[in-house]
Amino acid sequence: MKVIAVTNRKGGVGKSTMTSHIAAGLARKGYNVGLIDTDSQGHAGMMLGLPPEDGLYNLLIEKDTHPLEDVIRIVPKENYGEIGEVGNLYLIPSAENTYKIPHLLQADESFLFFAKVEDFSEVAQLDFVLIDTNPSMSMFDGSIYLAADAFIYVTECEMLSLQGVQKALQQMNNFRTQRKRFLQRDSKVLGIIPNKYRVKTLIHERNVEVLQDAFGDLVWEPIMLRTIWAEASNFHTPVFIHAPESKAAQQAWEIVNRTERELRVWQTTTEKKD
Repeated sequence: MKVIAVTNRKGGVGKSTMTSHIAAGLARKGYNVGLIDTDSQGHAGMMLGLPPEDGLYNLLIEKDTHPLEDVIRIVPKENYGEIGEVGNLYLIPSAENTYKIPHLLQADESFLFFAKVEDFSEVAQLDFVLIDTNPSMSMFDGSIYLAADAFIYVTECEMLSLQGVQKALQQMNNFRTQRKRFLQRDSKVLGIIPNKYRVKTLIHERNVEVLQDAFGDLVWEPIMLRTIWAEASNFHTPVFIHAPESKAAQQAWEIVNRTERELRVWQTTTEKKD
């Protein structure tokens, strides 16, 4: 089982959209997938047709009265694929109380989120867990980063967004060092996704080139800005269900397949080292 955190400290870049599509896409390919929403807006679950709930808050803060089995929600298969032909997709949802978690967790509970992710994987027999991260920085993020085996960084193609990439990657590498020290587990940045790319816009072309020059193969193909992404969100369904023949759906599948491929290569490389 691999845990993938989709992250950026800036809101509105498309983290929830990418997270929900990767989770749904992997489930459509036959994997059992868990999705954890750590953002109080609850968008990751909403994009798959489920309402916001304080599941994560209850699991971590009200844990004595809300065991894991009570907060897990099953995403109906028709929301992301054909019944009987796909893997299972599970959600631990979030809602407005999620923002309270960093303020209410005790100092001795810093590994609680990590433990709950492990339990989630075991209970649901998961192949992957996707984490939709919160844009604001808090002590709770340390727990999330320690739980993550891999990171996907989503950024807009604007210069102010790109300027935060280097700092974000440094933070991930710092947590990688701590993870090795405390858990004896490695982590990896799988890729950087330039999102909301405007075709034939010189400034976006230039900004993506700057990103590629700095980070090379870590930079994935830009995701074009298309209205159909917003339409699919309004219908609470992945774009490859809403408009399966669209170019947006094609790009969504490219992201899903790239995630799967990068994880497979990393696992193979790790096994050879061992």
